[in-house]
Amino acid sequence: MEVENQSSSWNGYVDWRRRPAVKGRHGGMVAASFVLVVEVLENLAFLANASNLVRYLSEDMHFSPSQSANSVTNFMGTSFLLALLGGFLSDAFFTTFVIYIASAAIEFLVRRRF
Repeated sequence: MEVENQSSSWNGYVDWRRRPAVKGRHGGMVAASFVLVVEVLENLAFLANASNLVRYLSEDMHFSPSQSANSVTNFMGTSFLLALLGGFLSDAFFTTFVIYIASAAIEFLVRRRF
């Protein structure tokens, strides 16, 4: 009986109630669909903020439309590349907490300088 329970559960994983995660009941297509929907909604929100930032830079900050769009795309590219770099450093060398603190210190220093 105990052997069947071990083979049908994910070793080392638990559900939100700290019970062993069971194969076929946890994970699978439902969890993958949830992650996909969350990622799509996150990208929609990010792009909506980017378009609002272009409008803000052109109307309120009096940048030219090309200059404001260029600034926003530079920001987006930098944020995506730094997220990849932070994820790599977090997985390969440091913990997530160390990368978070280092990123916050860099952001603080840049904001203080400009």
